[in-house]
Amino acid sequence: MPPALSRFAGVLEHRSVWISLGMHPRDLASDSFTTVFPGYLTPTAFPCSLNAMAWVLQNRALPGSVPSHTTAALLWGLPLPARVQGGIGMLPVTERPDDGTLVVPAVPPGIARGDDATLPVLHCLLPRGGRTRIGRGAVVHRGGPVATSQVGKLRLPVQGEVLRQLGTVLRPWDLVAVAEAMIGPQARFPGQSVEALRAVLASTPGRAGTPAARRALGMALPEVRSPGETVMRLVIAAVGLPRPVPNLRVTDPRDRSVRYIDLAWEEVRLGLEYDGDGHRTTKGQWRRDEERRDQLAGLGWTLIRANGDDLRRPLRILLRVRDALARHGAAVPDAARIRRRLAAVIATHPSARMDR
Repeated sequence: MPPALSRFAGVLEHRSVWISLGMHPRDLASDSFTTVFPGYLTPTAFPCSLNAMAWVLQNRALPGSVPSHTTAALLWGLPLPARVQGGIGMLPVTERPDDGTLVVPAVPPGIARGDDATLPVLHCLLPRGGRTRIGRGAVVHRGGPVATSQVGKLRLPVQGEVLRQLGTVLRPWDLVAVAEAMIGPQARFPGQSVEALRAVLASTPGRAGTPAARRALGMALPEVRSPGETVMRLVIAAVGLPRPVPNLRVTDPRDRSVRYIDLAWEEVRLGLEYDGDGHRTTKGQWRRDEERRDQLAGLGWTLIRANGDDLRRPLRILLRVRDALARHGAAVPDAARIRRRLAAVIATHPSARMDR
Protein backbone atom coordinates (compact mmCIF):
# COMPACT_ATOMS: atom_id res chain seq x y z
CA MET A 1 0.00 0.00 0.00
CA PRO A 2 1.29 3.50 -0.78
CA PRO A 3 1.77 5.98 2.07
CA ALA A 4 -1.32 8.00 3.05
CA LEU A 5 -2.07 10.09 -0.02
CA SER A 6 -4.36 12.70 1.53
CA ARG A 7 -1.30 14.77 2.44
CA PHE A 8 -0.49 14.93 -1.29
CA ALA A 9 -3.95 16.19 -2.26
CA GLY A 10 -3.81 18.24 -5.45
CA VAL A 11 -0.20 17.35 -6.25
CA LEU A 12 0.85 16.60 -9.84
CA GLU A 13 4.45 15.44 -10.17
CA HIS A 14 6.76 13.37 -12.33
CA ARG A 15 7.08 9.72 -11.37
CA SER A 16 10.70 10.30 -10.32
CA VAL A 17 9.54 12.84 -7.74
CA TRP A 18 6.89 10.46 -6.43
CA ILE A 19 9.52 7.74 -6.01
CA SER A 20 11.74 10.19 -4.11
CA LEU A 21 8.75 10.83 -1.82
CA GLY A 22 8.58 7.15 -0.91
CA MET A 23 6.22 5.72 -3.52
CA HIS A 24 7.04 2.32 -5.02
CA PRO A 25 6.74 1.91 -8.82
CA ARG A 26 3.95 -0.61 -8.27
CA ASP A 27 2.06 2.06 -6.26
CA LEU A 28 2.34 4.43 -9.20
CA ALA A 29 1.05 1.71 -11.54
CA SER A 30 -1.94 0.99 -9.31
CA ASP A 31 -5.39 2.58 -9.20
CA SER A 32 -4.13 4.84 -6.41
CA PHE A 33 -2.57 7.11 -9.05
CA THR A 34 -3.81 8.57 -12.31
CA THR A 35 -1.48 9.45 -15.17
CA VAL A 36 -2.32 12.96 -16.35
CA PHE A 37 0.43 13.36 -18.95
CA PRO A 38 3.10 10.80 -19.84
CA GLY A 39 5.30 10.51 -16.73
CA TYR A 40 3.17 12.87 -14.60
CA LEU A 41 0.78 11.45 -12.02
CA THR A 42 -1.69 12.66 -9.39
CA PRO A 43 -3.43 10.79 -6.54
CA THR A 44 -6.67 9.37 -7.91
CA ALA A 45 -8.70 10.12 -4.78
CA PHE A 46 -7.18 13.59 -4.35
CA PRO A 47 -6.59 14.85 -7.90
CA CYS A 48 -4.82 18.01 -8.96
CA SER A 49 -6.66 21.08 -10.21
CA LEU A 50 -7.02 22.06 -13.84
CA ASN A 51 -4.65 24.94 -13.01
CA ALA A 52 -1.96 22.49 -11.93
CA MET A 53 -2.49 20.44 -15.07
CA ALA A 54 -2.10 23.55 -17.23
CA TRP A 55 1.04 24.67 -15.38
CA VAL A 56 2.76 21.29 -15.72
CA LEU A 57 1.80 21.13 -19.40
CA GLN A 58 3.11 24.63 -20.08
CA ASN A 59 6.34 24.36 -18.11
CA ARG A 60 7.32 20.69 -18.05
CA ALA A 61 5.40 18.22 -20.18
CA LEU A 62 5.17 20.49 -23.24
CA PRO A 63 7.34 23.57 -22.55
CA GLY A 64 6.23 26.72 -24.33
CA SER A 65 2.66 25.57 -24.89
CA VAL A 66 -0.18 27.99 -24.17
CA PRO A 67 -3.55 26.77 -22.81
CA SER A 68 -6.18 27.41 -25.46
CA HIS A 69 -9.82 27.06 -26.47
CA THR A 70 -12.08 25.73 -23.69
CA THR A 71 -9.15 25.26 -21.30
CA ALA A 72 -8.16 28.92 -21.57
CA ALA A 73 -11.81 29.96 -21.23
CA LEU A 74 -12.15 28.16 -17.90
CA LEU A 75 -8.89 29.63 -16.62
CA TRP A 76 -10.20 33.11 -17.52
CA GLY A 77 -13.42 32.30 -15.65
CA LEU A 78 -15.59 32.38 -18.77
CA PRO A 79 -18.89 30.44 -19.00
CA LEU A 80 -19.15 27.30 -21.13
CA PRO A 81 -22.26 25.20 -21.77
CA ALA A 82 -22.51 22.01 -19.73
CA ARG A 83 -22.85 19.97 -22.92
CA VAL A 84 -19.52 21.02 -24.43
CA GLN A 85 -16.56 18.61 -24.43
CA GLY A 86 -17.79 16.10 -21.89
CA GLY A 87 -19.25 18.60 -19.45
CA ILE A 88 -16.10 20.64 -18.85
CA GLY A 89 -18.27 23.73 -18.44
CA MET A 90 -19.74 22.23 -15.25
CA LEU A 91 -16.43 22.60 -13.41
CA PRO A 92 -16.95 25.41 -10.87
CA VAL A 93 -14.53 28.33 -10.91
CA THR A 94 -13.65 29.72 -7.48
CA GLU A 95 -11.36 32.47 -6.22
CA ARG A 96 -8.58 32.03 -3.71
CA PRO A 97 -9.32 34.40 -0.81
CA ASP A 98 -5.68 35.44 -0.43
CA ASP A 99 -4.84 36.60 -3.95
CA GLY A 100 -8.05 36.32 -6.00
CA THR A 101 -6.52 33.71 -8.32
CA LEU A 102 -9.12 31.61 -10.11
CA VAL A 103 -9.00 27.89 -9.32
CA VAL A 104 -10.72 25.25 -11.45
CA PRO A 105 -11.03 21.72 -9.99
CA ALA A 106 -10.32 18.86 -12.37
CA VAL A 107 -13.49 17.02 -11.31
CA PRO A 108 -16.79 18.40 -9.98
CA PRO A 109 -16.96 18.67 -6.17
CA GLY A 110 -18.35 15.61 -4.43
CA ILE A 111 -17.50 13.24 -7.28
CA ALA A 112 -14.71 10.74 -6.79
CA ARG A 113 -12.14 10.34 -9.52
CA GLY A 114 -12.54 6.90 -11.03
CA ASP A 115 -15.73 5.33 -12.29
CA ASP A 116 -17.75 8.54 -11.80
CA ALA A 117 -15.43 11.11 -13.35
CA THR A 118 -12.42 11.47 -15.60
CA LEU A 119 -9.87 14.24 -15.75
CA PRO A 120 -10.49 16.76 -18.53
CA VAL A 121 -8.39 16.75 -21.67
CA LEU A 122 -6.59 20.08 -21.96
CA HIS A 123 -6.25 22.11 -25.14
CA CYS A 124 -3.04 23.98 -25.85
CA LEU A 125 -1.41 25.94 -28.65
CA LEU A 126 2.11 25.55 -30.03
CA PRO A 127 3.85 27.27 -32.95
CA ARG A 128 3.92 25.37 -36.21
CA GLY A 129 6.69 22.81 -36.49
CA GLY A 130 8.04 20.53 -33.78
CA ARG A 131 5.87 18.23 -31.69
CA THR A 132 2.23 17.86 -32.62
CA ARG A 133 1.06 15.48 -29.89
CA ILE A 134 1.84 14.62 -26.30
CA GLY A 135 0.41 11.11 -26.10
CA ARG A 136 -2.36 11.66 -23.57
CA GLY A 137 -4.01 14.39 -21.53
CA ALA A 138 -3.90 17.20 -24.08
CA VAL A 139 -4.92 18.17 -27.60
CA VAL A 140 -2.21 20.20 -29.33
CA HIS A 141 -3.27 22.90 -31.81
CA ARG A 142 -0.73 24.37 -34.21
CA GLY A 143 -0.81 27.97 -35.31
CA GLY A 144 0.92 31.30 -35.59
CA PRO A 145 1.91 33.43 -32.60
CA VAL A 146 -0.86 34.84 -30.42
CA ALA A 147 -0.98 37.68 -27.92
CA THR A 148 -0.75 36.39 -24.35
CA SER A 149 -1.17 37.68 -20.82
CA GLN A 150 0.20 36.46 -17.50
CA VAL A 151 -2.66 35.29 -15.28
CA GLY A 152 -1.37 34.07 -11.95
CA LYS A 153 1.25 31.42 -12.68
CA LEU A 154 0.01 30.79 -16.22
CA ARG A 155 0.54 32.48 -19.55
CA LEU A 156 -2.82 32.57 -21.32
CA PRO A 157 -4.04 33.94 -24.66
CA VAL A 158 -5.61 37.37 -24.27
CA GLN A 159 -9.38 37.26 -24.06
CA GLY A 160 -9.97 38.42 -27.63
CA GLU A 161 -7.84 35.52 -28.86
CA VAL A 162 -9.77 33.09 -26.64
CA LEU A 163 -12.99 34.40 -28.17
CA ARG A 164 -11.59 33.65 -31.64
CA GLN A 165 -10.57 30.13 -30.61
CA LEU A 166 -14.00 29.47 -29.12
CA GLY A 167 -15.48 30.59 -32.43
CA THR A 168 -14.34 27.21 -33.78
CA VAL A 169 -15.98 25.30 -30.90
CA LEU A 170 -19.14 26.98 -29.60
CA ARG A 171 -22.58 27.54 -31.09
CA PRO A 172 -23.32 31.18 -32.08
CA TRP A 173 -25.40 32.23 -29.06
CA ASP A 174 -23.02 30.53 -26.62
CA LEU A 175 -20.22 32.56 -28.17
CA VAL A 176 -22.27 35.72 -27.58
CA ALA A 177 -22.60 34.64 -23.93
CA VAL A 178 -18.81 34.41 -23.65
CA ALA A 179 -18.36 37.86 -25.21
CA GLU A 180 -20.91 39.32 -22.79
CA ALA A 181 -19.16 37.65 -19.86
CA MET A 182 -15.94 39.38 -20.93
CA ILE A 183 -17.47 42.87 -21.06
CA GLY A 184 -20.29 42.53 -18.51
CA PRO A 185 -20.69 43.66 -14.90
CA GLN A 186 -19.83 40.18 -13.58
CA ALA A 187 -16.57 39.88 -15.53
CA ARG A 188 -13.90 38.01 -13.57
CA PHE A 189 -11.27 40.26 -15.11
CA PRO A 190 -12.91 43.68 -15.67
CA GLY A 191 -11.69 46.18 -18.21
CA GLN A 192 -12.56 44.51 -21.50
CA SER A 193 -14.65 46.31 -24.11
CA VAL A 194 -16.13 45.45 -27.48
CA GLU A 195 -13.62 47.81 -29.09
CA ALA A 196 -10.63 46.15 -27.38
CA LEU A 197 -11.82 42.68 -28.36
CA ARG A 198 -12.38 43.79 -31.95
CA ALA A 199 -8.83 45.17 -32.05
CA VAL A 200 -7.47 41.74 -31.16
CA LEU A 201 -9.59 40.10 -33.86
CA ALA A 202 -8.36 42.65 -36.39
CA SER A 203 -4.89 41.12 -36.01
CA THR A 204 -6.16 37.65 -36.99
CA PRO A 205 -8.33 38.31 -40.06
CA GLY A 206 -7.72 35.00 -41.82
CA ARG A 207 -7.78 32.62 -38.88
CA ALA A 208 -10.53 30.16 -38.13
CA GLY A 209 -13.05 31.49 -35.65
CA THR A 210 -12.49 35.18 -36.41
CA PRO A 211 -15.73 35.68 -38.43
CA ALA A 212 -17.80 33.93 -35.76
CA ALA A 213 -16.20 35.99 -33.00
CA ARG A 214 -16.88 39.21 -34.90
CA ARG A 215 -20.53 38.26 -35.33
CA ALA A 216 -20.78 37.48 -31.62
CA LEU A 217 -19.39 40.89 -30.70
CA GLY A 218 -21.93 42.50 -33.01
CA MET A 219 -24.71 40.90 -30.95
CA ALA A 220 -23.15 41.41 -27.50
CA LEU A 221 -24.52 43.88 -24.94
CA PRO A 222 -22.53 45.21 -21.97
CA GLU A 223 -25.00 44.81 -19.08
CA VAL A 224 -25.70 41.07 -19.17
CA ARG A 225 -24.97 39.11 -16.00
CA SER A 226 -25.34 35.44 -17.01
CA PRO A 227 -25.25 33.20 -20.10
CA GLY A 228 -28.82 32.14 -19.40
CA GLU A 229 -29.94 35.76 -19.74
CA THR A 230 -28.01 35.99 -23.01
CA VAL A 231 -29.67 32.99 -24.63
CA MET A 232 -33.11 33.90 -23.27
CA ARG A 233 -32.84 37.42 -24.70
CA LEU A 234 -31.73 36.13 -28.09
CA VAL A 235 -34.49 33.53 -28.41
CA ILE A 236 -37.11 36.12 -27.41
CA ALA A 237 -35.97 38.39 -30.23
CA ALA A 238 -35.58 35.51 -32.69
CA VAL A 239 -39.25 34.51 -32.47
CA GLY A 240 -40.39 38.07 -33.15
CA LEU A 241 -41.25 39.33 -29.67
CA PRO A 242 -40.20 42.87 -28.68
CA ARG A 243 -36.57 42.99 -27.55
CA PRO A 244 -36.11 43.30 -23.78
CA VAL A 245 -33.52 45.51 -22.10
CA PRO A 246 -31.02 43.48 -20.04
CA ASN A 247 -30.55 44.34 -16.37
CA LEU A 248 -32.68 47.44 -16.37
CA ARG A 249 -31.94 49.73 -13.42
CA VAL A 250 -35.06 50.69 -11.46
CA THR A 251 -34.90 53.32 -8.69
CA ASP A 252 -37.54 53.28 -5.96
CA PRO A 253 -38.59 56.93 -5.48
CA ARG A 254 -39.61 56.21 -1.90
CA ASP A 255 -36.16 55.40 -0.54
CA ARG A 256 -33.90 55.83 -3.62
CA SER A 257 -32.88 52.16 -3.45
CA VAL A 258 -31.89 50.57 -6.76
CA ARG A 259 -33.12 47.26 -8.13
CA TYR A 260 -32.30 45.46 -11.38
CA ILE A 261 -34.55 43.40 -13.63
CA ASP A 262 -32.89 40.65 -15.70
CA LEU A 263 -34.85 41.31 -18.90
CA ALA A 264 -37.32 44.20 -19.02
CA TRP A 265 -39.88 45.86 -21.25
CA GLU A 266 -39.87 49.23 -19.53
CA GLU A 267 -42.71 50.83 -21.52
CA VAL A 268 -45.20 48.25 -20.18
CA ARG A 269 -43.44 47.55 -16.86
CA LEU A 270 -43.01 43.86 -17.58
CA GLY A 271 -39.94 41.95 -16.50
CA LEU A 272 -38.56 38.44 -16.95
CA GLU A 273 -36.40 37.04 -14.15
CA TYR A 274 -34.11 34.17 -15.12
CA ASP A 275 -33.28 31.77 -12.28
CA GLY A 276 -30.63 29.41 -13.58
CA ASP A 277 -29.90 25.94 -12.21
CA GLY A 278 -27.41 27.38 -9.73
CA HIS A 279 -29.67 30.17 -8.49
CA ARG A 280 -30.76 30.68 -4.87
CA THR A 281 -28.21 28.42 -3.27
CA THR A 282 -28.99 29.82 0.21
CA LYS A 283 -32.06 30.89 2.14
CA GLY A 284 -30.55 34.35 2.39
CA GLN A 285 -30.34 34.65 -1.39
CA TRP A 286 -33.92 33.43 -1.71
CA ARG A 287 -35.13 36.05 0.80
CA ARG A 288 -33.26 38.84 -0.97
CA ASP A 289 -34.77 37.83 -4.29
CA GLU A 290 -38.27 37.77 -2.81
CA GLU A 291 -37.80 41.18 -1.19
CA ARG A 292 -36.58 42.63 -4.47
CA ARG A 293 -39.54 41.20 -6.39
CA ASP A 294 -42.01 42.46 -3.79
CA GLN A 295 -40.50 45.93 -4.02
CA LEU A 296 -40.71 45.94 -7.83
CA ALA A 297 -44.31 44.73 -7.70
CA GLY A 298 -45.04 47.68 -5.43
CA LEU A 299 -43.71 49.96 -8.16
CA GLY A 300 -46.16 48.52 -10.68
CA TRP A 301 -43.95 45.89 -12.30
CA THR A 302 -45.24 42.50 -13.41
CA LEU A 303 -42.52 39.85 -13.15
CA ILE A 304 -42.40 36.49 -14.92
CA ARG A 305 -39.96 33.89 -13.64
CA ALA A 306 -38.06 31.48 -15.88
CA ASN A 307 -35.67 28.67 -14.99
CA GLY A 308 -33.16 26.35 -16.61
CA ASP A 309 -35.87 24.09 -18.00
CA ASP A 310 -37.43 27.10 -19.74
CA LEU A 311 -34.09 27.78 -21.39
CA ARG A 312 -33.71 24.20 -22.59
CA ARG A 313 -37.31 24.10 -23.86
CA PRO A 314 -38.37 27.75 -24.23
CA LEU A 315 -41.82 27.48 -25.82
CA ARG A 316 -43.75 27.69 -22.54
CA ILE A 317 -42.00 30.84 -21.33
CA LEU A 318 -42.16 32.47 -24.77
CA LEU A 319 -45.92 32.04 -24.87
CA ARG A 320 -46.22 33.40 -21.32
CA VAL A 321 -44.18 36.46 -22.28
CA ARG A 322 -46.25 36.87 -25.44
CA ASP A 323 -49.53 36.76 -23.50
CA ALA A 324 -48.27 39.18 -20.82
CA LEU A 325 -47.06 41.67 -23.43
CA ALA A 326 -50.39 41.43 -25.24
CA ARG A 327 -52.30 42.12 -22.02
CA HIS A 328 -50.18 45.24 -21.53
CA GLY A 329 -51.04 46.44 -25.03
CA ALA A 330 -47.79 45.58 -26.84
CA ALA A 331 -47.84 44.43 -30.46
CA VAL A 332 -46.87 40.75 -30.56
CA PRO A 333 -47.06 37.87 -33.08
CA ASP A 334 -49.73 35.24 -32.56
CA ALA A 335 -48.93 31.97 -30.78
CA ALA A 336 -48.86 29.92 -33.98
CA ARG A 337 -46.23 32.19 -35.50
CA ILE A 338 -44.10 31.96 -32.37
CA ARG A 339 -44.27 28.15 -32.55
CA ARG A 340 -43.19 28.17 -36.21
CA ARG A 341 -40.36 30.61 -35.62
CA LEU A 342 -39.11 28.71 -32.59
CA ALA A 343 -39.05 25.47 -34.59
CA ALA A 344 -36.97 27.23 -37.25
CA VAL A 345 -34.61 28.60 -34.60
CA ILE A 346 -34.12 25.22 -32.92
CA ALA A 347 -33.36 23.66 -36.30
CA THR A 348 -30.28 25.88 -36.57
CA HIS A 349 -29.07 24.77 -33.08
CA PRO A 350 -27.90 28.24 -32.00
CA SER A 351 -27.06 27.19 -28.42
CA ALA A 352 -25.97 24.01 -26.68
CA ARG A 353 -27.99 25.26 -23.71
CA MET A 354 -31.20 24.57 -25.68
CA ASP A 355 -32.59 21.14 -26.50
CA ARG A 356 -32.68 20.22 -30.17
